[in-house]
Amino acid sequence: MEFGNALVNISLILSIIGIVLSILRIKTKQDNFEQYARMVSLLLFITVSATLLYLYILFITSDLSVLYVWTYTDSSYSLVYKLSGVLAGMDGSLLFWIWLVILPWFYEEMKAIKKPKDTDLMDWTRVFLFGVMAVLLLILSVHEIFSLTPPEYLSYRPDGNGMNPILQTFLMAIHPPIVFVAYGLFAMPFAAGLAFLVTGNTKWTDLCINWSRIGWFFLTLGIGIGALWAYVVLGWGGYWGWDPVETSSLLPWILLTGFLHVQLMYRRKKDYPILAPLLGIFSFILVIFATFATRAGGLWVSVHTFGQADVSIDAFTRFKDVMAESDTVPYYFAMMIGMIVLAAILVMYRQRKMRSSLSDEEKSYTLSELINDDILMLGTSFLLILLTAVTMLILVRGINGLAPENFDGPVGILTLILILVMVVCISWRVLGKKLVTQLLFVTIMISAIMMAIYPGKVIAAGAFPILIAALVMISYSIIKKYNSKNPWQSLKLISAHLIHLAVVLLVIGYVGSSFMASEQSVEIHIGEEVEAMGYSFEVVGTEPAEDFIYVDVNIYKDGDFIGKARPGISIIDGTSRSEIDVKDTLLEDIYIIYDFNADSFNHGAVDLEIKILPLMKCLWGGMWLMSIGIILRVALEILLPRKRKTGEALDKDNDDTVKEMIEDPGDRQSDKIEPIETKEKVKSSEVKDDAHYEAMLEAELDGTDSE
Repeated sequence: MEFGNALVNISLILSIIGIVLSILRIKTKQDNFEQYARMVSLLLFITVSATLLYLYILFITSDLSVLYVWTYTDSSYSLVYKLSGVLAGMDGSLLFWIWLVILPWFYEEMKAIKKPKDTDLMDWTRVFLFGVMAVLLLILSVHEIFSLTPPEYLSYRPDGNGMNPILQTFLMAIHPPIVFVAYGLFAMPFAAGLAFLVTGNTKWTDLCINWSRIGWFFLTLGIGIGALWAYVVLGWGGYWGWDPVETSSLLPWILLTGFLHVQLMYRRKKDYPILAPLLGIFSFILVIFATFATRAGGLWVSVHTFGQADVSIDAFTRFKDVMAESDTVPYYFAMMIGMIVLAAILVMYRQRKMRSSLSDEEKSYTLSELINDDILMLGTSFLLILLTAVTMLILVRGINGLAPENFDGPVGILTLILILVMVVCISWRVLGKKLVTQLLFVTIMISAIMMAIYPGKVIAAGAFPILIAALVMISYSIIKKYNSKNPWQSLKLISAHLIHLAVVLLVIGYVGSSFMASEQSVEIHIGEEVEAMGYSFEVVGTEPAEDFIYVDVNIYKDGDFIGKARPGISIIDGTSRSEIDVKDTLLEDIYIIYDFNADSFNHGAVDLEIKILPLMKCLWGGMWLMSIGIILRVALEILLPRKRKTGEALDKDNDDTVKEMIEDPGDRQSDKIEPIETKEKVKSSEVKDDAHYEAMLEAELDGTDSE
């Protein structure tokens, strides 16, 4: 057996041993099993790391005797493309993913040596995490990533087959690893959430809160870089086309966004004891779905999948064919189904456990109390879940291919409703409930009026009043909440609002570039100038060579020189690739594609496809601001840990809701902590005054948290 495949099989065996040892520790309560399980975690991290390192060495040295290496590299490649070849195929990306599942757990195991954590919680988390790894390692072992290259392949291409020319860009060298970092880190909230449903231990978020934030950051960055790659490389004039694989990668991002909000409320007040872990669990299940959609190449019509779908065959038949012919896709499908069934069983178990501790007190709200943290968070979570479900439904129904317009309507409406709710969440403490209600009413009325005035651009006309109101209110809230006396704690609080501001900017950019864009195809003779969409384009020359043709284009507006663009066509390994060029102004991008036509070229003319995309700076700026916000949040969370004051409320002067935890003496031996799902609530007619919110803000800035 080849050395690399042996390492994969050893890792698979270790993951199973780790599960068995953890279960034995849970059943027997003997500490020696915990020590053995921790040693297995260390060994598993070593073997998986060694396997991945070995694969990278094979690519760096261009060892073409291994089929996977021969398939995705060429001995003439630079080091960057040799490294990126590791993740160019299914097997290498799966190995990298497995390593990123064990990496954060190895860190938690080492941290638990110095600072012991609840044993049952750690054991159950290890069971579920190693279960995920065992399935993924089984898939990898079945595929035998280190199989030898047949001699006829080496005779056919002795320097290697090489990657698809479209993948030979710097952006694609960094895009896959960033996405798989996120996919790997999503496993922690999945395992910790399941462990909570089994144990009821309220400290489960300690294992996953920062990992989920980091995973959200990397998936945000990965989606953004993928959009940028599509924008500057593919040459179709856009950055997001609602491709099935693109869309499936967006689904876990949406759901994890809800998880980040809900788990924070759980940590503060022990709210949403079922919803919080479920969102974490299903975020990872949607990662498995995204992997399934990518690997099931004959199912969806997509440019990303490993294979193309034959739409002349009905979707169910294609599904059966993929399941029968693929040696890996059935594992992902079974994995999804198994995870959903397991989550359902454990939710019923946890609900039965909690039901015995519920009191007869019912929670009710007067009309004036509908604007509060609990209702707004529940509404936000519901909208995020609904957005995920609607997007998934459109994706499944459009298995034979869908135009972006099928997504824009329903997804856009839900997104705008989410932004309205976000504005209320952020600004009601600053403005008060009455003023916020009036602001919402006025904003919706203006939006309706604008839609009536501009029926030709109804989506943009209706969206911009809402987006501008959100932009103003979030910016005002950031300024209002900054505390110069305690800048770092203040920045920790504001970092979340920076992310909200980034979301608004991103949506502004999407609305502008999608619904206000214009395009025109023009033929320009060399030395001539043509007017198009408010700009003048002058072709000053061409630069033909054996492997590329570039066109030099001067751009003017109202007689002023804007800049020079250089679109072209390059030839890589016998395949042509558009080399687009983008010239940006303050308000819009000028996107130019060289549509090579031999007849036009022979007559001294060039064919250009020109697109004007407004507000692209808002979109890219929103993506970067979102990344900065989550980096600040995670960094300040680590550097400025919360100060816990047991039994102390955030605001002693207010009869607000305060969650309490009661430890059941009967469960003390197993370190289980069951949350009581009721809260002491004193009916209050209205919010007292701004001093109340200032007191809450001061408590937040001081880092206090009630337990």
